Amino acid sequence: MNDYEAKRVFISGGSQGLGRAVALQLAAAGAQVCIAARGTEALQETLAEMQRHSPRRDAKLIARSLDVTDPAAVDAVAADVVAELGGIDLLICSQGFAHCGRVHDVPVTDFKRLIEVNYLGHAYLSRAFAPHFIRQKSGTIVMVSSVLGYLGTYGYAAYSASKWAIVGFAEGLRQELGLHGVQVKVVYPGTIDTPGLAQENIDKPEVVWELESNNAFNKIRSAEEVARRLLVAARGRRFENPLGWDGWLTFLASRYAPWLVRALNDGDLRKAIAKHGPAE
Repeated sequence: MNDYEAKRVFISGGSQGLGRAVALQLAAAGAQVCIAARGTEALQETLAEMQRHSPRRDAKLIARSLDVTDPAAVDAVAADVVAELGGIDLLICSQGFAHCGRVHDVPVTDFKRLIEVNYLGHAYLSRAFAPHFIRQKSGTIVMVSSVLGYLGTYGYAAYSASKWAIVGFAEGLRQELGLHGVQVKVVYPGTIDTPGLAQENIDKPEVVWELESNNAFNKIRSAEEVARRLLVAARGRRFENPLGWDGWLTFLASRYAPWLVRALNDGDLRKAIAKHGPAE
């Protein structure tokens, strides 16, 4: 973590969950950090906690209210933060949410919102900071996808689409910015114990509950653990970064034996339906 001392970092979704955990660890490492999110109260609470964690009195720790689905607002905040911090070394796009449900049950508005927040939010942020990174000829962009960004399962079709889109975007951006010495990385967390997960669980179908609770590879990790792993990946060399042994196992299996992964998933689904009855 000493590598992050005095580094200038922008974190979207920084008021709670994974983004908050990353912000607190960076503040404790002596980084200069801007957190951004929509909720001003949660932002201020997290900012105060960052200030308590920071060992440096001269570190700039700031917060900005931002809706990442508004490209004009993203552009304005990016310019403001670059000026305030004197540049940016690391952009972490960690905003996102999930809605679990069968395709014909998920409201059309949620399909649209998932794409706007999870994918387009990453794209707008990257687009806004790209000119600065290019001028600087250095920097790193970390995008938070998901295990479901390479592995599709029952009940998560709409969500997976938004997370797969991040990976496709990152692939192209990696080449564009790589010409200027800028790194682009994707991390693939599994299930994280966050307020977002609690919200997602409120109306989760029983079949999905069964699939997740009886899956040995669905390890629930704390936001703090995932944040540590993310920050290790951010200073590494890999473009794609599954997190944990379970993440690497499913990632490699999906790449090299997708037929086997699908067969196992289909078998688990049949067992879940047999226990809870067919979905109507």
